[in-house]
Amino acid sequence: MLPSFLISKKTAAVWPAMVLAGLLTGCAPACNGRIESTVLYAKPRTGGGRFIYVDVTNKPDLGLHKTLLWDGREFGTFEHVIIIQDPTNQYAPNRKICFNTYQQAGAEAGGQLDETDIPHLKVAE
Repeated sequence: MLPSFLISKKTAAVWPAMVLAGLLTGCAPACNGRIESTVLYAKPRTGGGRFIYVDVTNKPDLGLHKTLLWDGREFGTFEHVIIIQDPTNQYAPNRKICFNTYQQAGAEAGGQLDETDIPHLKVAE
């Protein structure tokens, strides 16, 4: 017979979320003290590459509290948003981006007007 905690309604409700959280975090490499950011989404960049929208998780002064839009609809509100310029699609498969060094980069032409206040960065691992 199964223990009662395995068949309770509470456990049944949270189990899928616990498994999903384990799958998402288990596949990403550890940042080991570097600046850590979670990828939200990416948009094509004029001239090739992408703009990667991320939420910085361990350096709060780096990003900006922002509500992001996707195709004119609210995507979500995040605490520390930055845009990483990725001209070579180096970070294409990443769910998390870890980096040590970065430099401020100006917003490029063709960006959305409501996003000009979001910091644009060029990062180096």
